[in-house]
Amino acid sequence: MERQVFEALQGTLSADDATRRTSEQALDQLEQNAGFALAAVNVALAEEAGPAVRQAAVVQLRGYVGRHWSIGSTKYLPGPIPDQQAKAQVREKVFSLLVCSDRRLRAVAAAVVAAMAQFDWPDEWPQLFSQLVDLLRADNTRAQAALSVFSEWVNSDMSEQQLDQVGVLLPELRHIFSSGGYGSSTRVLAMRVFSDCIDIIASMAVARREFVDAHIPPVLGEWMDLILDVLRQPLVGSDNGSVISLKTECTKALVKAIIGIPRHLGPYCPSILEALWSQLRDLQEPYIHAFVYPDSDHNESATNMLVYCEEDGDAGSIDGYLCGIFEWISRAAETKPMRKFFTAKNAESGAAEPTPFLCQLTASLVCYAQITAEMIDDWTDDMDLFVADEDEEGYRFNVRIAVQEILQTLQDAFAQPLALALGRAAQERSDLARQWRLAQNPSWWLVSEAVLWAVGTATDSEASSVPGLSSLLDSDVWPLAQSTEFPYGQGRAFIFASHVAQALLSDTASAFVGAAANAVADAQLHAAVRLSAVRAVGNFCRHLPANLVKPHQAHFINGLSSIIPQLSEDSAHVALEALHTALRVDQDVTASLEPIIGDVAVGVWQRYPGDVLLTSIVIDIVEDMAANAGARDAFSRRALPAIGAAITQASDGMVISSGIDLLAALLKGGPSPLPAGYTDAVFPALMRVLAASSDSEVLQSGQACLKYFVQKDAERIALWHDEHGMSGLEHIVRFVAVLLSPDASESAALFVGDLVAKIVQKCSTYIASADFAELVRIVTTRLATARTSSFCASIIPFYAQLAARHPTETATLLGGMDIDGQSGLEVVLSAWLKSYLDVQGYYNRKVSAVALTRLFSINDARVGALVVPGDLIPNAANNGKIVTRSMSRTNPDQFTQIPAPAKIIKLLLAEIDMDVESTFARSGGAGLSAVIDETDAADADDDWEDDGDEDPGTFGGAAGLEYLAEFAGDDGDGDDDDDGDEDIQADPIYNQDLNEVLGAFLRQAVQDDQCNFCASIAPLLTSREQATLNKVCP
Repeated sequence: MERQVFEALQGTLSADDATRRTSEQALDQLEQNAGFALAAVNVALAEEAGPAVRQAAVVQLRGYVGRHWSIGSTKYLPGPIPDQQAKAQVREKVFSLLVCSDRRLRAVAAAVVAAMAQFDWPDEWPQLFSQLVDLLRADNTRAQAALSVFSEWVNSDMSEQQLDQVGVLLPELRHIFSSGGYGSSTRVLAMRVFSDCIDIIASMAVARREFVDAHIPPVLGEWMDLILDVLRQPLVGSDNGSVISLKTECTKALVKAIIGIPRHLGPYCPSILEALWSQLRDLQEPYIHAFVYPDSDHNESATNMLVYCEEDGDAGSIDGYLCGIFEWISRAAETKPMRKFFTAKNAESGAAEPTPFLCQLTASLVCYAQITAEMIDDWTDDMDLFVADEDEEGYRFNVRIAVQEILQTLQDAFAQPLALALGRAAQERSDLARQWRLAQNPSWWLVSEAVLWAVGTATDSEASSVPGLSSLLDSDVWPLAQSTEFPYGQGRAFIFASHVAQALLSDTASAFVGAAANAVADAQLHAAVRLSAVRAVGNFCRHLPANLVKPHQAHFINGLSSIIPQLSEDSAHVALEALHTALRVDQDVTASLEPIIGDVAVGVWQRYPGDVLLTSIVIDIVEDMAANAGARDAFSRRALPAIGAAITQASDGMVISSGIDLLAALLKGGPSPLPAGYTDAVFPALMRVLAASSDSEVLQSGQACLKYFVQKDAERIALWHDEHGMSGLEHIVRFVAVLLSPDASESAALFVGDLVAKIVQKCSTYIASADFAELVRIVTTRLATARTSSFCASIIPFYAQLAARHPTETATLLGGMDIDGQSGLEVVLSAWLKSYLDVQGYYNRKVSAVALTRLFSINDARVGALVVPGDLIPNAANNGKIVTRSMSRTNPDQFTQIPAPAKIIKLLLAEIDMDVESTFARSGGAGLSAVIDETDAADADDDWEDDGDEDPGTFGGAAGLEYLAEFAGDDGDGDDDDDGDEDIQADPIYNQDLNEVLGAFLRQAVQDDQCNFCASIAPLLTSREQATLNKVCP
């Protein structure tokens, strides 16, 4: 077999495509033989096979281990698994490759050893760890091989159970790192493994706090002096590759430490900050001469200092080190004990002001923010990269992006001090740019561009004033805007002006709006200027009053419509988003340009139906056009043929799903009821497609689309009948029954809960009671076998709508159902009370809470007799440990058993604690502080882990709640799960303050002793729940 493996491996190295494909197929077949691994490793050991084939053998073996070594592998493929005897032989031979003379072969063998260790250590390969430690204690070559194994293995597989091994490993790593007898690459690997050990220890910092507190300080004490010595080592001359690599790895370890064990690193943080700041200052001038100003007289010497050749032949540079420094400082700034280095109080006014360090740091950041020559070269070759680098969440990372992140962190933590520091830094740099411009130094624009970029990064786009704006306009914005020879600078002027649009004088803003409109439409301009103007258009439309933008709206739309077809899939989203923003300025202007907008939006979708980002923007445009009374009819006539063709004729499920999503947007934005004939023309075709499809994405999109049909045109859906006399509602119920059949995927029915809840809201007068009861039975039968809490939670709003409207009738209907020996009421309430906290959305949560109060208040004996899990019973076997899946199976969590009414009260008291009203900032609720037991405040010892101050920009108070609302899906306009739904917004429950509703309910329940509250429920409440109840019912 070895010969066959050798020949197949040799064939994979052929220059002939057909030979390579044939050989790869042969290897796939050979892997089905249990002896493949042994044959492959024997080829790797045979020197006569040649270096290329030997390396290919080990690479193939690495993949084989993932596919066939263990059934527990996430990449496992069906096939024979080697027996233990064969595995032992393979392990021994692969391990021997760690000490071979070929460096590349050693590296690949290390990856194979690490891969096998994930499955075999410690049970089948108990000696592995000691074998690797023995290699660490040998010469440089063997130590490097062992570290290569640890660098992959420690990070992925070690856990709490291997703490003893970590304790053995750390001294060996320290010896290698501190010894002069090892090469620089070996020392780098030692630091990398130490960094991975920090990750392991940090993962236990909560569950094993006492252990970590006892063992980490001495470890850090041994390592920190070594790390600081490396960080303080100067970069001199042209042989700095090893030093930069060491510094970079040390910084990565410090970043992991300040994230994972900040309290323990705290005593060293001032020294670390001093060392890193010294490095930033020393590297600033060499950096800009090496990377920003290629024509500088100092370019060659700076480049020699900061760029080096790595062992694999690739070029390495200072970038990774600088990014690590910025990240560490950013993390440090978020900790309370380090605030004193960044901000202080003015002795006279008491206002926060920047420290000298923050001022110097900010000035340095503005310098490092300059566009590099490499970035310009990349953008020149590929304008998509320019777009990606300007996106807020671009996929490329470099020094400029690292500066952006630290500026945003500083802005969040110290808004006012940073504004003052940035104002001073901007003035200094602007003065330098002016001097260079007057001296005709061609690099002046790089300085000005970085100033505007930095100020824009650290300035809120909603700000009505920007310190020093007038000076920036004169010294940087206007000169850049007129500098056609520097397109990236000219583009920055547009973007900056649009970012601070609300702070501009009307005449200035109007001038920039007009200039941006002209730039977008001017095909002769550099692409960077046009794309920057496109971004500016979107910002102007978002931030400026309509009266300033409306005169240019048609120009905007025409210009954007001309540029969008010219853009690639990776860049079109910028112009499409700007178009979406522009069409919202004035409805009449938009309606007059419907032919242009419709062609562009539909055209983009037809070209890229599988692009999730572009399709989502097109959906927003479709919805807005459907909501525009002057445009909807013409737009529908334009869009429906393309949408219909995609839904009914496409063979790709992704395209069909995308078409249904666009149809849903047309319905969602359209009027209620829909125009005459709309439902009759579209609904039947949609139902035919859904009835024939098994594609999960198509079925999910169909559920959302049908929800909007029911929402907008329930009466016509009910009145429509097919040729067999089946109504539209009956078709929908049959579709729901298929989705909820026992063998159907839960993921395919992810949105069925929204659909059936909408039927409750809209169709109660159109559906016969027997048919409605059958729908309830269908949903309840599937709920009884639900496997995931997320699926249960998606169904609960259906029952909540029923119970909120008709609690007695709902309890009676469910109580009379038999679902495999359980009553329907037991099935529903058990799932509801278990998954209550998993229900998503502001409105759904409110309806769920109110529905439970009404079920409780009817005092139904069947509800009272139901016993459900209550509070978690502490598990001594798992106490103080990280609970793995196997541990949870061996010692599963246990709960008390309590009556359903008591569980309802517990959940509603928890709802009060969570305070949905204040989180979503809906109706000025009492706020968290009014009901939460303040005795649960965080331990003061955790200052390093949680900065609890509520200074501007920190996570607390109104700002924190605003962040929570945004995180929960609120866009700031009051829309989340209500989704512009008039039915929801008209529901009294939506407009009630849930705090007041629950407070009134609890007071009444206690006063009337409902469900034997005082004797049966109150004793089951925890101290926290009782405290909350006492505050609500004083």
